[in-house]
Amino acid sequence: MSEKQIDVSVYMLTYYHEKYIRQAIESVLAQKTHYNYELIISDDCSQDGTREIIKEYQEKYPDIIRVNFNEKNEGIPANIYKARTMCRGRYITNLSGDDYWINENKIEVETKFMDEHPQYVACFSRIELRMNFEDHAYDILPHDLSQLNSEYSIKDYEQCKPLGLLGMFLRNYFLTEEGREYFAQAKKISEFVDDAVDEVLLLRKGPVYIMDFVADAHRVVDADIEKMNYNSRYSRLEKFSHHISLLNGMSELWGDEIDFSNWYDTYFAPGFLSMLVSRDFKGYGEIIKTIPERYRKPFYKSVYVRSIPKIFGFVFDYLKRR
Repeated sequence: MSEKQIDVSVYMLTYYHEKYIRQAIESVLAQKTHYNYELIISDDCSQDGTREIIKEYQEKYPDIIRVNFNEKNEGIPANIYKARTMCRGRYITNLSGDDYWINENKIEVETKFMDEHPQYVACFSRIELRMNFEDHAYDILPHDLSQLNSEYSIKDYEQCKPLGLLGMFLRNYFLTEEGREYFAQAKKISEFVDDAVDEVLLLRKGPVYIMDFVADAHRVVDADIEKMNYNSRYSRLEKFSHHISLLNGMSELWGDEIDFSNWYDTYFAPGFLSMLVSRDFKGYGEIIKTIPERYRKPFYKSVYVRSIPKIFGFVFDYLKRR
């Protein structure tokens, strides 16, 4: 395959995925397509059996699988960047080492769509959410069916409409130095919450298209079962800090062209409730002080006031589940 033009590069990020990596790799190898594809696997210094399994598959499929093993844990944004720079295809798509594809025609359908629609920088498939090792979905994203078979732009992002990068299939901008420098901004802004920066970087290049096509399964791992994922490794205070810091970084760069108000409201609401429950007013207060003044003043238009409906929404949902 190395002598042929590569149409699609699938990049897979792994970190302590020994229990899941076989299913992820096999779901890529099961693709039925006439397009040429490669699988790039970048492991972020796993200390379980993940690397041994990757080597096993690399030896078995040397014309398809190429790997990178980080000698130290570099974090998700840095690992994404490294994997993407290894991609040689006209298009690139991502698959986490603990997720898997559930449609053997993903590459065929999405490559054909992008070839026929040059106005879009990427397309997105729908995503099934599955708990642990269950083989059925408990939810499918996006929820809003009006988003399907339609364009999504930076204006939709400003309204906080969900996008999510798990089903992303984009043009390979990493083939040029200019493209690599542009997307390198993601790992400079924050080492956490990588998807949020990636969404903005992509949408600043142009609109994307959301397809009515279910192709990806995202495995939702119980924090009590898996201790190496983001949700189980960091406290609520730390995650609030990561999100606000990320928004601050993006606002500093692109605040003149993008309104992040709705995003500050979205992250402030659960942070405010966590502050009340934990009574850590000092810890949360220090983070809140970092929010740019344009989103905190004047008070009647500030994040404090705008987030009130969302705060009540969280409380109502909580009481409804009890």
